[in-house]
Amino acid sequence: MKKLIFLIFLLTSGTSLATTAYVTDDLEIMVRTGESARNKIIATLKSGTKINVIEANPATGYSKVALSRNREGYVLTRLLTKTPAAKDQLAAARARLKKLETNHSSVTSELAALKSDKAAVDSTAADFKTRAEQLQRELDQLQKTASNALRIQEERNQLQERMVSVERELETLKRENDVLKNNSAQDWFIVGAGVLLLGLLLGFILPKLSWQKKTSWNSSF
Repeated sequence: MKKLIFLIFLLTSGTSLATTAYVTDDLEIMVRTGESARNKIIATLKSGTKINVIEANPATGYSKVALSRNREGYVLTRLLTKTPAAKDQLAAARARLKKLETNHSSVTSELAALKSDKAAVDSTAADFKTRAEQLQRELDQLQKTASNALRIQEERNQLQERMVSVERELETLKRENDVLKNNSAQDWFIVGAGVLLLGLLLGFILPKLSWQKKTSWNSSF
């Protein structure tokens, strides 16, 4: 029992002393003059460094790389990868994220500006619509007024034609009246002349008749 308790104590104490850690990717690759660990180190390359691989030797596990135009060396092939280092990818991802955030901010600002412009356009469109409705009402009123004016003009023309016709009829009646007056005067003149002539005849005939009667009376006695 004491051994079991002691064992539990050891396990518990060992666990409590353990800490969490991560393997760093900030490594340095040794560049050697040959394809073995015995060859001399001529340079070191930090993780994430981009290099050109000339050839790889699966037998030795080393790859020949170009350090510069006239300088070459050998590194362990297993330490090379075709993708960038995680920290570089993270930095690139952060840069893209920052750019996206900047673009998002810019797009948000542009969207707000577009919304403001849309509101202004909507307001202007409403004003135009109100003005168009007002102009349409004015046009309808003008058309109605023009229609009334045409009707009034037509009625005026008809009245003028009637006035001309009435004037013509009046002129005709005046001429006929003048003719009738002239005919009446002529008739009265003829009647007067006839009466005068009749009077003269009677004045000429009656004395002779009375004289003849007197002569006949005298001759009878």
